[in-house]
Amino acid sequence: MPAPQWFWRFMYDRESSAWGRRRAEPAHRDLVERTAEALARVVAPPGPVADLGCGPGAHALALARRGYDVVGVDGSPRMIEVAERRAADDRTVVRFEVSDVGKPLPFDDASFGGILAMLVVQHLADPASFIAEIRRCLQPSGHLLITAPSRFGRSPTSQSLYWRLRAALAYRLPGAVRFYDTDSLRRLIEGQGLTVVESDADGSSVSVMARR
Repeated sequence: MPAPQWFWRFMYDRESSAWGRRRAEPAHRDLVERTAEALARVVAPPGPVADLGCGPGAHALALARRGYDVVGVDGSPRMIEVAERRAADDRTVVRFEVSDVGKPLPFDDASFGGILAMLVVQHLADPASFIAEIRRCLQPSGHLLITAPSRFGRSPTSQSLYWRLRAALAYRLPGAVRFYDTDSLRRLIEGQGLTVVESDADGSSVSVMARR
């Protein structure tokens, strides 16, 4: 059973400023741009697009700059505050909302042409329900791009307290954080009626692009 949502909300609140700074670093900025470009290849602007578990808003802003109508959602109020400040500084229009993505999503059926869910599913008590909600909110032929931490990439060393804690939990309390490989993430997505278009893995995470 994953650690409770209040625990991760506390951690993300505590780390919100650090995450905002980290997303501005060149390596992270390049990764964000590649992720936004991957979704842009299959979803035409303006979308609309949702970024679930948006954190400090980097992906949402990258998509908005490409002409997408974006809403970013996160359970951490402080993450949303950082994201709103970054949008204001960037003079980019993005709507941000505080909401627990582990519960039914606050959107109508078929609301979005594309949805991002970057490194959020590992914290959820019921990941299948989360994917089912995503499917409900996607338009016909809409796309999901989702990433999850790899079961083969657990590094116990990092400057970030969040990453150190997540690694420690992975070793000492198996199940507190869910880890995936391409097969298990694919099965989760396909089990809720989405069609996997492509999947990939690097040293620390796995990703799947899927279509409704």
